[in-house]
Amino acid sequence: MDRRDDARSKKIIFVSSCLLNTNNKVQGLARYPGMCKEVFDTLNKYGLGINQMDCPETLYLGISRWFHTKNLYDNHGFRTHCREIAERVATYMEEYKRAGYKTVGVLSCDGSPTCGVSITSWDEHWGGAPVELEYNDAIIEGEGVYIEELKAAIKARGLEVPPFYGLAIDDESVDMEQILADFEAFIKSICE
Repeated sequence: MDRRDDARSKKIIFVSSCLLNTNNKVQGLARYPGMCKEVFDTLNKYGLGINQMDCPETLYLGISRWFHTKNLYDNHGFRTHCREIAERVATYMEEYKRAGYKTVGVLSCDGSPTCGVSITSWDEHWGGAPVELEYNDAIIEGEGVYIEELKAAIKARGLEVPPFYGLAIDDESVDMEQILADFEAFIKSICE
């Protein structure tokens, strides 16, 4: 037996930081105490290695930041910050590919102004002094700033853009069991 043979699957999924550590979320949005265990049980079930991505918002504004919508983050300084993080992730993907591993997907948090995959937030009324606004009223279709920069970094290296999936686990109006069932169907489809 070759000493380099072992039990690894050589299948990697990149995961937003807040899904592994809810303490990175903006205060008021966490539906679970530390991590969403069911999500990681599913990833483990399919033999996926997890590569945690840095949280752009926490690194930029800290833990005690105010709620933001994409229009507040969509500026040169924050995009440059996100691009730097995205470049590191693209380097990981490139190195995995060189070693014969496969990046099977990117798992992120839908609804986020930075990490939303199919839904993000936008509200022209946000900005200036903090005021009470209904975050769910700001939800729109679209990608977050970091997800846009990550896809651009992957493409710039000539890598295949893996499937992206946004978990909408912060939306309390959606049944968590349905969210998890849809998520498992996605994971099953990318692992076949």
